[in-house]
Amino acid sequence: MAGEAGPDEFQEFLDLLAGRLAGRPFDSSSIRHEGNGNLRFGHVSVHRMDSVLPAAASVLATLDYGLHEECQAIHWLHEEVSRSGRLPLLEAEVLVQSLSVAMHAERATVLPLLQLKDFDQYTTTHSMNVAVLAMGLAEALDLGSAQVRAVGVAGLLHDLGKVRVPKEVLLKPGKLTDAERAEIQRHPAEGARILLAGDQPLDLAAVVAYEHHLLLDGSGYPCRHSQRDTHYGSRLVHLCDVYDALRTRRPYRDAWESETALEYIEQRAGLEFDPALAAVFTAMVRRWDHRVMAVPEVAGAAS
Repeated sequence: MAGEAGPDEFQEFLDLLAGRLAGRPFDSSSIRHEGNGNLRFGHVSVHRMDSVLPAAASVLATLDYGLHEECQAIHWLHEEVSRSGRLPLLEAEVLVQSLSVAMHAERATVLPLLQLKDFDQYTTTHSMNVAVLAMGLAEALDLGSAQVRAVGVAGLLHDLGKVRVPKEVLLKPGKLTDAERAEIQRHPAEGARILLAGDQPLDLAAVVAYEHHLLLDGSGYPCRHSQRDTHYGSRLVHLCDVYDALRTRRPYRDAWESETALEYIEQRAGLEFDPALAAVFTAMVRRWDHRVMAVPEVAGAAS
């Protein structure tokens, strides 16, 4: 009797599916035949209607990204971590691969970013947007596929520690008290603890969770006892984190226009942001501006 398929087998299948959606040639050796592993599948094909809308811009304009299942999955993931204190790692990795598929579904990279409908959906929406932006930036930097996925997982989980912050503090529309601000500022360390406590510790994601509010000039939180550089992945995710936060409507301010947020990043390069990463990121967003799909958030996916 066959056993359960493991993470590596799921990853192999998802990589194949992503390749087919991106239009890469099919390799017949990737067919999983009977008796060869626990996850078996045949020829995977994708039928397209390129003759109807051959121009890339026209195709992108008609894409109907829903990402409803992904929204529900990240909401469930946060609820599961809050309930049990453990991260369902396989589900997180599959979710990141699903977002990667959405980015490459039409043979051209597209950033399917979610729009916030209600502020209590912020954690869900923001986590997914940061994962997408981080993978886009990693690809723009020509990082390998394994590194792109690792950065995507780190982006998805960077705010995981907020599951241990009282919701009334997270959703408070007015000014925080000193005690409430201290609650918020504990979430990087809490997130790192959760990620390191799993059966398969996610070292990069844990480092990014801990460091994503540390700035290039040494300021930010948690407070560092000695001056040291933050991890490259942390600087990458921090950039995506800030951009998406600025582009999101908050209880105390309206969302910034994309160009305004990019100008802020350029002004703060060398102080808050890694200058080299900031240059690639701002160029990427401006170059891909017509490829950013604003996807409405699914109702009921609050986190």
